[in-house]
Amino acid sequence: MTSDTSDIRHAALWLVGSDMPGLLNLGAAFVAERGGNIDKDIADKFGEKAVVFMSITASPEDIQRMDREKGQLKLRSGCGVVFQAMKEPTVPDGYQDDLYGFDIVMDDAAGLIAELTALISDFGMMTIGHTGERRFAPGPRQQVQAGQKYVIMLPLEFDHIGFHRELNAIVKRYNGRLVTPLRKVPGLLWWW
Repeated sequence: MTSDTSDIRHAALWLVGSDMPGLLNLGAAFVAERGGNIDKDIADKFGEKAVVFMSITASPEDIQRMDREKGQLKLRSGCGVVFQAMKEPTVPDGYQDDLYGFDIVMDDAAGLIAELTALISDFGMMTIGHTGERRFAPGPRQQVQAGQKYVIMLPLEFDHIGFHRELNAIVKRYNGRLVTPLRKVPGLLWWW
């Protein structure tokens, strides 16, 4: 079923399936051959499975073409393919126009992302982008660290001091450090 994309210039593309050499290239070539530009992509592997995500900008006609022809990508990749046309992101009422972000590194623990996203929610922030990664830290004792990057929108009324106080308490509790404190980040909304 083809969706109405007559005025749409943005889309999201997901591929989920067995990993193979060239999977990311198949998605990138599919977009490029149909006139699209990839604003952001993420590729990850889970056992023998892979997940590829691409945020795309293109003309409305090219978005429509990608939507119609997504089945070709499914046949070539052997993956499940989801193509979702999207309107240009907007700033909701009650939120600041600028995007903000912060980066942290801390000891990994179950529930860590849930705790951080609860803090973000409690302060009325809207998460635009999040990436997280676990890694083994070098040193005399085995330690697993979690690196987290958040890109968010702030409400018009926002308690910077209160947020930093509570964020620092979480970071300290998990033996971490605030790599980059909350600050404006350059870029356009749909890049995140």
